[in-house]
Amino acid sequence: MPTYNWVDVEKEDALIEKINALSTFAIFKAGKTHLQTAELPFYKNFKFLKATTFSTIPPVTMTYLLANNGDVIKMDGTREPIFENNPKAGLVLNESTVVAYATFVLDAVQTDQGSLRLVEHVDEETFTDRPTPQQRKDVTHAIRPAKVEKTADGFKLDAIMLYGDTVFRADIVVRNDGFIEILGEEKLLEGLPIRPIFLE
Repeated sequence: MPTYNWVDVEKEDALIEKINALSTFAIFKAGKTHLQTAELPFYKNFKFLKATTFSTIPPVTMTYLLANNGDVIKMDGTREPIFENNPKAGLVLNESTVVAYATFVLDAVQTDQGSLRLVEHVDEETFTDRPTPQQRKDVTHAIRPAKVEKTADGFKLDAIMLYGDTVFRADIVVRNDGFIEILGEEKLLEGLPIRPIFLE
């Protein structure tokens, strides 16, 4: 999962009302909810919002986009909330932000195998179970920083992705409007203890 610099939200009540309005019932309650925001380097007008409720067992975490004007957009496990709101998000794509943006979009898509995790280095979140020394060596050898190439209508990434228990090398196209497409992938390793843990 991408690393974000989360900051606690001070005045939660109005925001709790807004996020509850986006669900079928009011899951978040004042005093039992923790709200945090994080800056997104590729958006000028949106922040990332994370809401965790402690009134359920286990606690439930949901994510949203929070606009500078106070509007809240629910992340629903697909790319659509991102793609549909890119025009008003103040999207900034360049060589410094495009990998972070692609990582964010891929991570937002949830399937029965978890999300597509674009990774550039091995850390404590890479593995979800204890790997054998050989598995750790293999994964560490396979994972590397994404290669970024500027194109006429956006960028092309040569990146490493984790999906389910498998490591892939993928060719990813990111258009200037933020639309992302995976053009091709190559399986590098499989049967690994890297399956993501579901929070929601």
